[in-house]
Amino acid sequence: MGVIAPEEILTLRQQRRAELQELKARGEKVIGYLCNYVPVEIIFAAGAVPVRLAQADYHSAVAGKELIRVDACPFCQSTLGKLNSDPIYQLLDGIVFVNTCDLMRRLPELAATRVKVPIFQIYLPRTAEPLPARITEFTRQLQRLADFLKNITGIEVDRANLIRAITIYNQLRAKLRTLEQFRPHPGFGLKTAEFFDLIALATLLPPAATGNLIDRIINQAPPPNRDEHTPRVLLAGSIIAESDRDIINLIEEQAVIVADVVCTGARFIAEDIHPGADPLNALACYYFNRIPCACRRPNDRLFQHIQQLIIERGVQGIVYQTLLYCDPWRFEARQLRVQTQLPMLEIDHDYSRQNYEQLRTRIEAFIELLRAKNK
Repeated sequence: MGVIAPEEILTLRQQRRAELQELKARGEKVIGYLCNYVPVEIIFAAGAVPVRLAQADYHSAVAGKELIRVDACPFCQSTLGKLNSDPIYQLLDGIVFVNTCDLMRRLPELAATRVKVPIFQIYLPRTAEPLPARITEFTRQLQRLADFLKNITGIEVDRANLIRAITIYNQLRAKLRTLEQFRPHPGFGLKTAEFFDLIALATLLPPAATGNLIDRIINQAPPPNRDEHTPRVLLAGSIIAESDRDIINLIEEQAVIVADVVCTGARFIAEDIHPGADPLNALACYYFNRIPCACRRPNDRLFQHIQQLIIERGVQGIVYQTLLYCDPWRFEARQLRVQTQLPMLEIDHDYSRQNYEQLRTRIEAFIELLRAKNK
């Protein structure tokens, strides 16, 4: 038994969709964003409702495949397929992209052929070394984003609004981190699929509503206890969309995922922002320097973060899942294997379930290997 019923998660999503429709009817604006590098605080400070667009499935990927090159990853395909079909996407008053991987860089121009709402792309310097000129340029990008949003909402993104937004989202991240600390303790009851669902809710619901939900879960759950016999796995790799839970569920039938470095998982909440005298510059420094996606160079901090999690959480093996054609993550598999020297299962997948039983067999065999290795 988990800490939150799937029916409650579904109900919360449906209720929020109805709330968003009501908010739009009252003239409020809904802004969709696709990436961890989008400063949600700026959207919030501009008086808009931020919603992360992390939904993806096989049918929308098939629909989107006709609009993009054949070697596009299923997530990009699905995003295009959902623009004219998903109810949440129909509520958007604007969309914010980031030029992370090559396909994400090209996605805005393709999306512009499918939707009539304004689109903004943040140009994040690919090189992650925080040289002053790069931070200055990225701060300019965020000011342009603030101006773009002001044109939609009519609200100035001033210092007071930014500090308020930063404070609210710092509090939300802190609560989610408190919950995340229970993942190494199976007795607490928090499954990784539930944790990912709660992260997804945090990018859809108002921050206060998510915070209250997390408080309730922590207060009602039993005391944690650490199971030393269940294999302990770290999950890494490509974005895991909201409806994409097969790999997670198959792993946790026989093991426990004690940590992850997925952008729709724990990387979303890993760090806080310190606003200082110039909150816009603080946001630029935070998002520029956060634990990097595999697409950035150098990405040493990503591997350092993984090594730290391995030590802190007692990780015994790694499941490294990548979407088909997700080259930024695919290319880092060998380096991770060499650096960690841990057993690692590499899985390439899309959103179809044609190979589900084969996937089950591979995961079961890997977990048995971990059991045998750690007896």
